[in-house]
Amino acid sequence: MFQWWYTRGWRLYLQHFVDQLKNAVDFFSVGLLVRHLFAPFRQISAGQVVSSDLSVKFSAFLDRLFSRVIGTIVRLFLLVIGTVVIILRAIFGALVAVLWPLAPLLIVICLFCALIQVRF
Repeated sequence: MFQWWYTRGWRLYLQHFVDQLKNAVDFFSVGLLVRHLFAPFRQISAGQVVSSDLSVKFSAFLDRLFSRVIGTIVRLFLLVIGTVVIILRAIFGALVAVLWPLAPLLIVICLFCALIQVRF
């Protein structure tokens, strides 16, 4: 048990930790969100305007501008949430990786505390 815990088990946990971080980065598509931060968001109707009427062109311009603003807000929100999730996952995973070798010692510590009747 101890041999597995301090060699293969620890390595397996670290690999699992790295895979979880990669999955979180892939799930939130951070690179893609940054690359397309100011791209229009689900723009359906305001494509190229062929009309020479100034009001139609101005309306299309406002539609595209509004779509870009909404897209930027949504993508920034996703970036913030994704960054927070990735940072929290990294901190928690690193903490577990550091505490991993100490976990078997907790059994000994708990037994010692029970023997000397320490109350928490």
